[in-house]
Amino acid sequence: MQTPTFGGKRYFITFVFEKSHNCVVYLPRIKSEVADKFANFVALAENQTNKRVKTFRCDNGGEYISGALAKYCADLVLVEKFTPPYMSQVNTVVECMNRTLVECARCMMEHASLLKSHWGEAVTTATILRNRCPTLAVNTDMSPYQVWKGKKPVLKNLKVFSCHAFVQVSKEKRSKFDARSVRCCLLGYTEHKKAYHFEEIEGGRELVSRDAQLTEDVFDSGSRDYCCDQDAYEDNGDTDKDI
Repeated sequence: MQTPTFGGKRYFITFVFEKSHNCVVYLPRIKSEVADKFANFVALAENQTNKRVKTFRCDNGGEYISGALAKYCADLVLVEKFTPPYMSQVNTVVECMNRTLVECARCMMEHASLLKSHWGEAVTTATILRNRCPTLAVNTDMSPYQVWKGKKPVLKNLKVFSCHAFVQVSKEKRSKFDARSVRCCLLGYTEHKKAYHFEEIEGGRELVSRDAQLTEDVFDSGSRDYCCDQDAYEDNGDTDKDI
């Protein structure tokens, strides 16, 4: 990507399961991180399915055909299948998925008037939504998530991307006369916590919290003219939400 995210990410890499078409997206800073991301993906797949990943189909990018990733595949006796040079259309599943995610992310960003630097959050959210939508690609009326997990996804916790929110500030982080909440916009969902990912409108801090009041028909993205290299505030409270 020409424009990096506020966290310095410049790429996104898409892994799609052949049977379920469930998609997993990673945001590496540099291409040399692809091998580590793929190792994480393989560990995730094998842990959740109790089956071994046997085949990896990809294009002829330098990050795939040599170096750490090629050695990793060789060590696991994992077969790499490469598409012919300059014929990415042969790998139609991933190419179509990339196009779908980019188009969805672009529409959400334009709707919310966000800067291009938020493409990472938009692509990640688009992936979550895409995995939960039924698709003819799996020849059933189920979503990729349902085919992959064996259960229907919980949809009630999905909210409109970049909608306005008041996020509660925990008592430990404020004095008696400090505001009890801060104005934010929703930027997605956390990967390992049952909570939402917010960005403070005044100042740009990143917040992870489940205690928020969201207004899905109001959007206030602010100027977004700042650098987000600030400490993230996290509310680690327990929750029974399944996001």
